Amino acid sequence: MRKISIIGSAGTLGSACAMTISLTNAADELCLIDVNEALLNNHIMDLENAFPGKNIYRGEYEDLIGSSVVIITAGVPNRNDETSRDAYLADNLRIFQTIGEKAASYAPDAIIITASNPVDILNYYLYKKFGFSRNQLIGYNLNDSYRFEWAIRKVLPAEPFSSNFYTPVIGEHGETQVPLFSKVQKNGTPYTFTAKQKDEINKEINTWFVRFNSLNVPRTTGWTTGVGILRVVRAVLDEEETSFIGSSVLDGEYQQHDISIGVPITVNKKGILKVQEWELDSDEQSAFEKSAAKIRTTLLTHMAHS
Repeated sequence: MRKISIIGSAGTLGSACAMTISLTNAADELCLIDVNEALLNNHIMDLENAFPGKNIYRGEYEDLIGSSVVIITAGVPNRNDETSRDAYLADNLRIFQTIGEKAASYAPDAIIITASNPVDILNYYLYKKFGFSRNQLIGYNLNDSYRFEWAIRKVLPAEPFSSNFYTPVIGEHGETQVPLFSKVQKNGTPYTFTAKQKDEINKEINTWFVRFNSLNVPRTTGWTTGVGILRVVRAVLDEEETSFIGSSVLDGEYQQHDISIGVPITVNKKGILKVQEWELDSDEQSAFEKSAAKIRTTLLTHMAHS
Protein backbone atom coordinates (compact mmCIF):
# COMPACT_ATOMS: atom_id res chain seq x y z
CA MET A 1 0.00 0.00 0.00
CA ARG A 2 1.32 3.40 -0.99
CA LYS A 3 0.22 5.60 1.87
CA ILE A 4 1.04 9.30 1.65
CA SER A 5 0.47 11.67 4.56
CA ILE A 6 0.54 15.46 4.29
CA ILE A 7 1.15 17.53 7.43
CA GLY A 8 -0.16 21.05 6.87
CA SER A 9 -2.66 19.90 4.27
CA ALA A 10 -5.21 22.68 4.79
CA GLY A 11 -2.80 25.41 3.67
CA THR A 12 -1.98 26.53 0.15
CA LEU A 13 0.95 24.13 -0.34
CA GLY A 14 -0.63 21.13 1.34
CA SER A 15 -3.98 21.40 -0.40
CA ALA A 16 -2.30 21.87 -3.79
CA CYS A 17 -0.19 18.76 -3.16
CA ALA A 18 -3.30 16.81 -2.13
CA MET A 19 -4.98 17.84 -5.38
CA THR A 20 -2.11 16.96 -7.71
CA ILE A 21 -1.56 13.60 -5.98
CA SER A 22 -5.27 12.81 -6.15
CA LEU A 23 -5.28 13.48 -9.88
CA THR A 24 -2.99 10.45 -10.34
CA ASN A 25 -2.73 6.89 -9.08
CA ALA A 26 0.37 7.75 -7.02
CA ALA A 27 -1.29 6.99 -3.68
CA ASP A 28 -3.54 4.17 -2.51
CA GLU A 29 -4.27 6.13 0.66
CA LEU A 30 -4.02 9.87 1.33
CA CYS A 31 -3.99 11.00 4.96
CA LEU A 32 -4.41 14.75 5.51
CA ILE A 33 -3.36 16.40 8.79
CA ASP A 34 -3.71 20.03 9.87
CA VAL A 35 -4.41 22.03 13.03
CA ASN A 36 -7.03 24.07 11.14
CA GLU A 37 -9.81 21.51 11.45
CA ALA A 38 -12.58 23.48 9.73
CA LEU A 39 -10.51 24.37 6.68
CA LEU A 40 -9.16 20.83 6.43
CA ASN A 41 -12.68 19.38 6.61
CA ASN A 42 -13.69 21.82 3.87
CA HIS A 43 -10.91 20.55 1.60
CA ILE A 44 -11.68 16.91 2.35
CA MET A 45 -15.40 17.29 1.61
CA ASP A 46 -14.43 18.90 -1.70
CA LEU A 47 -11.81 16.23 -2.55
CA GLU A 48 -14.23 13.42 -1.66
CA ASN A 49 -16.69 14.77 -4.22
CA ALA A 50 -13.99 15.23 -6.87
CA PHE A 51 -12.46 11.76 -6.29
CA PRO A 52 -15.21 9.54 -4.82
CA GLY A 53 -13.25 6.35 -5.56
CA LYS A 54 -10.14 7.38 -3.62
CA ASN A 55 -9.25 6.82 0.02
CA ILE A 56 -8.78 10.41 1.23
CA TYR A 57 -9.38 11.21 4.87
CA ARG A 58 -8.56 13.52 7.76
CA GLY A 59 -6.01 12.11 10.14
CA GLU A 60 -4.26 12.84 13.41
CA TYR A 61 -0.55 12.38 14.05
CA GLU A 62 -1.19 8.78 15.12
CA ASP A 63 -2.43 8.09 11.59
CA LEU A 64 1.08 8.63 10.25
CA ILE A 65 1.63 4.95 11.05
CA GLY A 66 2.19 3.01 7.84
CA SER A 67 3.08 6.02 5.72
CA SER A 68 5.49 5.40 2.87
CA VAL A 69 5.92 9.13 2.37
CA VAL A 70 5.29 12.06 4.72
CA ILE A 71 5.08 15.48 3.09
CA ILE A 72 5.53 18.46 5.42
CA THR A 73 4.05 21.74 4.21
CA ALA A 74 3.11 23.16 7.63
CA GLY A 75 4.37 26.58 8.63
CA VAL A 76 3.40 30.11 9.53
CA PRO A 77 1.30 31.88 6.90
CA ASN A 78 2.93 33.92 4.16
CA ARG A 79 3.29 37.46 5.50
CA ASN A 80 4.00 39.22 2.20
CA ASP A 81 6.33 41.78 3.80
CA GLU A 82 9.37 39.53 3.88
CA THR A 83 12.30 39.64 1.48
CA SER A 84 13.83 36.35 2.64
CA ARG A 85 12.49 32.88 3.43
CA ASP A 86 14.70 32.94 6.54
CA ALA A 87 12.19 35.32 8.11
CA TYR A 88 9.99 32.30 8.81
CA LEU A 89 12.69 30.26 10.50
CA ALA A 90 12.15 30.95 14.19
CA ASP A 91 8.40 30.38 14.01
CA ASN A 92 8.70 27.29 11.83
CA LEU A 93 11.36 25.72 14.04
CA ARG A 94 8.83 25.74 16.87
CA ILE A 95 6.27 24.06 14.62
CA PHE A 96 8.83 21.50 13.45
CA GLN A 97 9.66 20.57 17.04
CA THR A 98 6.23 18.95 17.31
CA ILE A 99 6.16 17.63 13.75
CA GLY A 100 9.59 16.04 14.10
CA GLU A 101 8.66 14.31 17.34
CA LYS A 102 5.43 12.92 15.90
CA ALA A 103 6.96 11.82 12.60
CA ALA A 104 9.84 10.08 14.38
CA SER A 105 7.39 8.35 16.70
CA TYR A 106 4.78 7.21 14.20
CA ALA A 107 6.60 7.06 10.85
CA PRO A 108 10.29 6.50 11.64
CA ASP A 109 10.97 4.69 8.35
CA ALA A 110 9.03 6.95 6.00
CA ILE A 111 10.64 9.15 3.39
CA ILE A 112 10.14 12.75 4.54
CA ILE A 113 9.69 15.50 1.96
CA THR A 114 9.86 18.97 3.48
CA ALA A 115 8.46 21.95 1.58
CA SER A 116 8.22 24.44 4.48
CA ASN A 117 10.65 27.36 4.50
CA PRO A 118 13.52 27.83 4.93
CA VAL A 119 13.66 24.30 3.59
CA ASP A 120 17.42 23.70 3.85
CA ILE A 121 17.51 24.57 7.55
CA LEU A 122 14.34 22.66 8.41
CA ASN A 123 15.45 19.56 6.51
CA TYR A 124 18.74 19.57 8.42
CA TYR A 125 16.88 20.17 11.71
CA LEU A 126 14.89 16.95 11.20
CA TYR A 127 18.14 15.09 10.58
CA LYS A 128 20.05 16.53 13.52
CA LYS A 129 17.34 16.42 16.16
CA PHE A 130 15.15 13.39 15.48
CA GLY A 131 17.42 10.63 14.24
CA PHE A 132 16.24 10.28 10.67
CA SER A 133 18.89 9.03 8.28
CA ARG A 134 20.00 11.45 5.61
CA ASN A 135 18.73 9.23 2.82
CA GLN A 136 15.18 9.60 4.24
CA LEU A 137 15.12 13.39 4.09
CA ILE A 138 14.47 15.42 0.94
CA GLY A 139 14.08 19.18 1.08
CA TYR A 140 11.83 20.30 -1.76
CA ASN A 141 13.32 23.04 -3.96
CA LEU A 142 12.31 22.18 -7.52
CA ASN A 143 10.44 25.48 -7.79
CA ASP A 144 13.84 27.13 -8.31
CA SER A 145 14.49 24.98 -11.38
CA TYR A 146 11.00 25.62 -12.73
CA ARG A 147 11.53 29.35 -12.19
CA PHE A 148 14.87 29.20 -14.00
CA GLU A 149 13.13 27.82 -17.09
CA TRP A 150 10.39 30.46 -16.77
CA ALA A 151 13.03 33.21 -16.67
CA ILE A 152 14.82 31.79 -19.70
CA ARG A 153 11.60 31.72 -21.69
CA LYS A 154 10.73 35.25 -20.59
CA VAL A 155 14.11 36.65 -21.64
CA LEU A 156 14.13 34.58 -24.84
CA PRO A 157 10.47 34.73 -25.89
CA ALA A 158 11.15 33.30 -29.35
CA GLU A 159 11.75 29.86 -27.82
CA PRO A 160 8.80 27.60 -28.76
CA PHE A 161 6.79 26.08 -25.93
CA SER A 162 7.41 22.69 -27.49
CA SER A 163 11.11 22.96 -26.58
CA ASN A 164 12.13 20.74 -23.68
CA PHE A 165 14.49 22.56 -21.28
CA TYR A 166 16.60 21.12 -18.48
CA THR A 167 17.32 23.95 -16.05
CA PRO A 168 18.93 22.84 -12.76
CA VAL A 169 19.37 25.18 -9.79
CA ILE A 170 21.53 24.12 -6.83
CA GLY A 171 22.46 25.75 -3.53
CA GLU A 172 20.16 27.41 -1.03
CA HIS A 173 16.44 27.61 -1.68
CA GLY A 174 16.69 31.35 -1.24
CA GLU A 175 18.65 34.42 -2.22
CA THR A 176 21.94 32.59 -2.82
CA GLN A 177 20.55 29.91 -5.15
CA VAL A 178 22.83 29.00 -8.07
CA PRO A 179 21.28 28.60 -11.54
CA LEU A 180 23.60 26.33 -13.49
CA PHE A 181 23.82 27.93 -16.90
CA SER A 182 26.58 25.47 -17.78
CA LYS A 183 24.17 22.52 -17.37
CA VAL A 184 21.16 23.92 -19.24
CA GLN A 185 19.99 21.74 -22.08
CA LYS A 186 17.40 22.26 -24.79
CA ASN A 187 15.98 19.05 -26.20
CA GLY A 188 18.97 17.20 -24.75
CA THR A 189 21.59 19.51 -26.25
CA PRO A 190 23.73 22.00 -24.24
CA TYR A 191 22.41 25.55 -24.57
CA THR A 192 24.69 28.59 -24.68
CA PHE A 193 23.82 32.04 -23.30
CA THR A 194 25.39 35.42 -23.85
CA ALA A 195 26.57 37.43 -20.84
CA LYS A 196 23.69 39.86 -21.38
CA GLN A 197 21.15 37.06 -21.43
CA LYS A 198 22.55 35.60 -18.22
CA ASP A 199 22.29 38.99 -16.51
CA GLU A 200 18.68 39.43 -17.58
CA ILE A 201 17.74 35.91 -16.54
CA ASN A 202 19.41 36.31 -13.14
CA LYS A 203 17.56 39.59 -12.63
CA GLU A 204 14.22 37.88 -13.24
CA ILE A 205 15.11 35.10 -10.80
CA ASN A 206 16.58 37.32 -8.09
CA THR A 207 13.66 39.76 -7.98
CA TRP A 208 10.86 37.20 -8.27
CA PHE A 209 10.32 36.50 -4.54
CA VAL A 210 10.04 40.18 -3.61
CA ARG A 211 7.74 40.90 -6.54
CA PHE A 212 5.52 37.95 -5.63
CA ASN A 213 5.19 39.13 -2.04
CA SER A 214 4.60 42.74 -3.11
CA LEU A 215 1.23 41.63 -4.52
CA ASN A 216 0.16 41.44 -0.87
CA VAL A 217 -1.83 38.25 -1.38
CA PRO A 218 -1.68 35.85 1.61
CA ARG A 219 -0.77 32.70 -0.32
CA THR A 220 2.40 31.06 -1.48
CA THR A 221 3.34 29.08 -4.60
CA GLY A 222 0.81 26.28 -4.29
CA TRP A 223 0.39 25.22 -7.89
CA THR A 224 4.11 25.13 -8.67
CA THR A 225 4.84 23.20 -5.50
CA GLY A 226 1.97 20.79 -6.13
CA VAL A 227 3.37 19.95 -9.56
CA GLY A 228 6.91 19.48 -8.23
CA ILE A 229 5.95 17.50 -5.14
CA LEU A 230 4.03 15.04 -7.30
CA ARG A 231 7.20 14.52 -9.34
CA VAL A 232 9.20 13.82 -6.16
CA VAL A 233 6.51 11.53 -4.72
CA ARG A 234 6.37 9.42 -7.85
CA ALA A 235 10.16 9.10 -7.82
CA VAL A 236 10.37 7.92 -4.20
CA LEU A 237 7.60 5.37 -4.64
CA ASP A 238 9.24 3.75 -7.66
CA GLU A 239 11.70 0.88 -7.92
CA GLU A 240 13.46 2.66 -10.78
CA GLU A 241 16.08 5.31 -10.09
CA THR A 242 15.25 8.95 -10.87
CA SER A 243 17.38 12.08 -10.59
CA PHE A 244 16.42 15.66 -9.78
CA ILE A 245 17.58 18.55 -7.61
CA GLY A 246 16.72 18.34 -3.93
CA SER A 247 18.05 19.60 -0.63
CA SER A 248 20.08 16.81 0.91
CA VAL A 249 22.20 16.50 4.04
CA LEU A 250 25.82 16.30 2.86
CA ASP A 251 28.63 14.26 4.34
CA GLY A 252 31.65 15.30 2.30
CA GLU A 253 30.01 15.71 -1.09
CA TYR A 254 31.07 18.98 -2.73
CA GLN A 255 33.49 19.30 0.24
CA GLN A 256 30.56 20.12 2.52
CA HIS A 257 29.59 18.54 5.84
CA ASP A 258 26.63 18.87 8.20
CA ILE A 259 24.38 21.08 6.11
CA SER A 260 21.40 20.44 3.86
CA ILE A 261 21.60 22.15 0.48
CA GLY A 262 20.26 21.78 -3.03
CA VAL A 263 22.26 19.27 -5.09
CA PRO A 264 21.53 16.69 -7.80
CA ILE A 265 20.28 13.51 -6.13
CA THR A 266 19.34 10.03 -7.33
CA VAL A 267 16.36 8.44 -5.57
CA ASN A 268 13.97 5.53 -5.59
CA LYS A 269 11.69 3.90 -3.00
CA LYS A 270 14.69 3.53 -0.67
CA GLY A 271 15.12 7.30 -0.56
CA ILE A 272 18.25 9.15 -1.60
CA LEU A 273 20.64 6.62 -3.12
CA LYS A 274 23.44 9.05 -3.91
CA VAL A 275 24.40 12.67 -4.35
CA GLN A 276 25.75 13.34 -7.82
CA GLU A 277 28.92 15.45 -7.71
CA TRP A 278 28.92 17.51 -10.87
CA GLU A 279 31.89 19.43 -12.18
CA LEU A 280 30.91 23.09 -12.03
CA ASP A 281 32.24 26.17 -13.75
CA SER A 282 34.54 28.21 -11.50
CA ASP A 283 31.95 30.96 -10.97
CA GLU A 284 29.26 28.38 -10.20
CA GLN A 285 31.56 26.59 -7.74
CA SER A 286 32.30 29.87 -6.00
CA ALA A 287 28.61 30.78 -5.83
CA PHE A 288 27.77 27.33 -4.42
CA GLU A 289 30.42 27.69 -1.70
CA LYS A 290 29.01 31.10 -0.76
CA SER A 291 25.53 29.62 -0.64
CA ALA A 292 26.72 26.81 1.63
CA ALA A 293 28.47 29.33 3.89
CA LYS A 294 25.26 31.33 4.21
CA ILE A 295 23.30 28.23 5.22
CA ARG A 296 26.00 27.26 7.71
CA THR A 297 25.92 30.72 9.31
CA THR A 298 22.14 30.50 9.68
CA LEU A 299 22.45 27.06 11.24
CA LEU A 300 25.04 28.26 13.75
CA THR A 301 22.84 31.20 14.68
CA HIS A 302 19.60 29.31 15.18
CA MET A 303 20.28 25.62 15.89
CA ALA A 304 21.90 26.29 19.27
CA HIS A 305 18.59 27.76 20.48
CA SER A 306 16.33 25.03 19.15
